[in-house]
Amino acid sequence: MKWSAIPELLRIHNAIFGSLTVLISGLLFTHDFYVLLWGVLAYIFLAAAGNVINDIYDLEVDKINRPHRPLPSGRISVKEAYIIYVTLVSGGLLASVISSFIIMNPLPFIVAAIFVGIGILYSAKLKILGFIGNITVGVSFSIGYIYGWIVTGMPFHMNRLFAVLLFFSTSTTLLIAREIIKGIEDIRGDAVRNVRTLARTCGVPFASKIAAIFLLLAIISYTSLLPLNVLSPAFIPFMILGDISAALAMYYVLKGETGARYASRYAKIGAFLGLVGFLVGVIFLV
Repeated sequence: MKWSAIPELLRIHNAIFGSLTVLISGLLFTHDFYVLLWGVLAYIFLAAAGNVINDIYDLEVDKINRPHRPLPSGRISVKEAYIIYVTLVSGGLLASVISSFIIMNPLPFIVAAIFVGIGILYSAKLKILGFIGNITVGVSFSIGYIYGWIVTGMPFHMNRLFAVLLFFSTSTTLLIAREIIKGIEDIRGDAVRNVRTLARTCGVPFASKIAAIFLLLAIISYTSLLPLNVLSPAFIPFMILGDISAALAMYYVLKGETGARYASRYAKIGAFLGLVGFLVGVIFLV
């Protein structure tokens, strides 16, 4: 095993980036960083574990679509990947147990355990179902917003709780759109595992239209945060740029397979701007 390939296998930058979802919603309800720490760690460990198990199941597909990745390139064996996976899951569940003890509620552990189960189910079964798999990816990443509220003890503040729901819906719809777009990009490689993406089962034009609808829903959810007055005005520039990025993704995805690469890029930029906008809006909240 090449140890230098482990961060790539874990896609650790994505896991850390995604863990900001827990921090963002958590900061709306508490500034106790000890409480937030365990929620963030649980997300990082379990998200990284999900990436590992996904690559194990996707080995044959990645030999075509992404041969440079650690498993298809042989830098890490499947057996070694399973050991890494079990280690990560154990660490994530332990962090969730600590969160449960802090708030004296088993829900953090229950949600984390469900997250593990969904990760396995997605990689083994749901991914090849296409649209259902797309929804699973969107919800799995975005559940961190809900988890951040849970680990703080689930306080009830109407506007802030509604903001968390908008965080969740914005992220989920944008990621579902990007997964559909990736299905358009990977239409040939997905045939190897018979992944029933919208692009393969309903055609690229139909998949493009559905992706555009979800991008529009993301724009609506993102912009709807403004009248809540829950976030700092520092959020506004990111909101504008994020909406523009999502709109550009809509434009390119409607061009079909020729525009999918650009649509995916702009959707990714939009997701980044959205997350950073949420974080800035919370950090500079008076």
